[in-house]
Amino acid sequence: MELNRKSWTQRDYDDYISYLRHLEDAAYKEFNSRIIPGTSHMFGLRMPVIRKISKEILKGNYTDFIACKKGDYHEEIIIEGLVLSGISCGYSELLGNMKYFAARIYNWAICDTVSFKELKNHLEEFLGDIDYFIYNENPWVQRFGFGCLMQFYLTDSYIDRVLEYVNSVDSDFYYVEMMQAWLIATAAAKQRDKTMAFLKSNNLNDFTQNKAIQKMRESYRISNEDKEYILKFKRA
Repeated sequence: MELNRKSWTQRDYDDYISYLRHLEDAAYKEFNSRIIPGTSHMFGLRMPVIRKISKEILKGNYTDFIACKKGDYHEEIIIEGLVLSGISCGYSELLGNMKYFAARIYNWAICDTVSFKELKNHLEEFLGDIDYFIYNENPWVQRFGFGCLMQFYLTDSYIDRVLEYVNSVDSDFYYVEMMQAWLIATAAAKQRDKTMAFLKSNNLNDFTQNKAIQKMRESYRISNEDKEYILKFKRA
């Protein structure tokens, strides 16, 4: 199917969904369904295929593509997210695309696969809007927000604010807790001293605290000495 198109109609988009269905990899679909819970609509496409498709769409009239009415297939949403994240645009459009995509997330793989790298050029501006994501009622939007902080803000300039945000959210949603733990473990590798101090005193629930410690102990970027040291902060 031609994906580098001068225009997209709804009929074109429906043909595109049929094309994705034709590419189905049954074995990979079965594998993915086991590791990505709660995902019934899936084609079973591997990431190299997904990325190739999104790059071809970006070469054409991606505005028409985005405007088409869409469904909720796992790969369909990832491709849309990769298209949105690949657009060169100003901050206002970028933020709108991020909010739209975050609202489409319904599993950890969709959330973690798409990275809006243009955000690195708007770090200060985005901090003015981060509350929308971190304190959103939708926990998948929260996970997305913490993922942005982990990817772009674990620097000397921002680490204090990042840890404040982590400390301010006491979620009982597993995939938010796990992202917070992952963020802390990554911060420990990049901002050791402040992260160690954070582990000593914080408002995290016990599950998130212990998962952060577990992830740090599994990391190749944390010294053996620190892996032993952080055990004292593990909670019963």
